[in-house]
Amino acid sequence: MTIKDSRKTFLDIPSDDILDFFKREKIPAFRLKQIHEWFFRKRAASFAEMSDLPAALRKQLDETYRLHALILSRKEESKLDGTIRYFFRGHDGKSVSTVYLPDSDRLSLCLSTQVGCAYKCSFCASGLVPFQRQLSAAEIIDQILLIQQDSEVDVTNLLFMGMGEPLANYAQVVQAIRWITFPLGIGMSPTRLTLSTSGLIPQIIKLADDGIRVRLAVSLHSVRDDLRLKIMPVSGHFGVRPLIKAAKYYAQKTESEVTFEYILLAGVNDHLIDANRLAYLTKGFLSKINLIPYNPVKGLTYERPSHESIYRFQNWLRERGATVFIRKPKGLDIGSACGQLGAAA
Repeated sequence: MTIKDSRKTFLDIPSDDILDFFKREKIPAFRLKQIHEWFFRKRAASFAEMSDLPAALRKQLDETYRLHALILSRKEESKLDGTIRYFFRGHDGKSVSTVYLPDSDRLSLCLSTQVGCAYKCSFCASGLVPFQRQLSAAEIIDQILLIQQDSEVDVTNLLFMGMGEPLANYAQVVQAIRWITFPLGIGMSPTRLTLSTSGLIPQIIKLADDGIRVRLAVSLHSVRDDLRLKIMPVSGHFGVRPLIKAAKYYAQKTESEVTFEYILLAGVNDHLIDANRLAYLTKGFLSKINLIPYNPVKGLTYERPSHESIYRFQNWLRERGATVFIRKPKGLDIGSACGQLGAAA
């Protein structure tokens, strides 16, 4: 059901407009800091909860703005490992999913940045969902804040790896990152943020030039241009070598390590020649490789390699000097493992 609400979301209002509103209504500027404290630190669900603001101001704010951009509709918990998939609704009724990944002393969230995905990677459930719209910075941040409200636990790591291509929503994603790392915002270290991209070269370069320092993860998935174009029909138009060059530029410009994500598809990209070229292309700068054995998606015909094939590929890379890890799947039974985040059931 569509939620009709003509108010704008507070966090999506430009700061100059907010200050103009405060000035026009003769509201002291320090009240804005109090609102941010309630929103980001005290996890307020509404303006009404902000008890150190005058009652008249709380009422005025509530009549003018929405505090939260999303509404939590439901959640599913994995019986295998405690992973939780959260389902949210936007104020236009669009569905947004976020994955909650508990892991000993770390709690990661896999954030979505778009409704649907236009990049149609052939191994990914998100590619089966038609692109509908971008998420706003407020909607991206609300995934964090509403899950912290629900779980009563502070998130330690954020992964821009949910539905959508983050760098195709560059302005809103960067704005969200600024709020996440801003001391008066969530206040997280950039080293706890990982941004994944299917390989949009101009935006990777812009990210470096704009000084946005995060852990960049590049979805490479093939070291051959023809195969990459086949399995990634949109992003594959960027050549492998130019993509590696852009990733190297980002690593050197920001002094940050780049991760190359490499999904292992049985009989497709898991041969010795692939390992040789992958190790060669990614050497010479601060980088590592994450191997992601394919997670099954209904309707897709790829197969997961055997355990022997997975570890053999890892060893081939290690023998050639690469730093390489294997990503363990989480939330397989609720459609929340890497590549499985499709339409809400």
